[in-house]
Amino acid sequence: MPSSPGRRAFLGGAVAAAVAAVVVQPPLGLWPSVEELAADYRTATGEQRQLALAPSVDVRMNTQTLINRVGRDGFELVAGEAEVALAGTGAFFVDAGGGRLQANAARINVRYTGPQVCVTCLEGRVTVSVAGQQRTLEEGRQMFYDRTGLQEPVRADVASVGAWRSGVLSFDRVPLADVIAEINRYRPGKVFLRNDELGRTPVRMQIALRSIDNAPLMIRERYGARMRSLPGGFVVLS
Repeated sequence: MPSSPGRRAFLGGAVAAAVAAVVVQPPLGLWPSVEELAADYRTATGEQRQLALAPSVDVRMNTQTLINRVGRDGFELVAGEAEVALAGTGAFFVDAGGGRLQANAARINVRYTGPQVCVTCLEGRVTVSVAGQQRTLEEGRQMFYDRTGLQEPVRADVASVGAWRSGVLSFDRVPLADVIAEINRYRPGKVFLRNDELGRTPVRMQIALRSIDNAPLMIRERYGARMRSLPGGFVVLS
């Protein structure tokens, strides 16, 4: 029996929705998503980029970062990480993860790679506002927030926060699972960890970004992981 127009429309809509989902969220990041392609500025895996958004506003974009310009006096960090240097000729804002950062003369690092936003004040001061709360972050201090509110400021490890600008990833007693997640931000392909116990191992190491492809081999040699290399830059550690 021929299918009814209603059934054909339903099936067609379901197929279109499935295709759209694949296009918007490509499997394993094998190609840019629609969101990436639509961003005003973006960096690919392993790429860093310098922007001069105004005579007094310099932005350094880290790997896998998306930025949309918002008027003349601000931008939205859609995802990723950026360092913003403001020379003090006027107020400027950065929107990220449901919050807003405002400063005049300051240098700040903003990271939005998960459910929380991490703001580090490297110089000057910055005001952080989210969910009706507001705090001023002083030089050398760091704060996390999500859409529900702000956490208390803490002392920042400024050298570690800014290490990516000098081409180095630095880890000090960081669980291996988190180290691998960070490596995947800079390295084409993907590293998979198939050992939960190994993933909890605290790691102390430095990796030069120019040698990021060697990171899985370093982990195998230092922490006894078994390694299997696959085509396309994919590696399985267990």
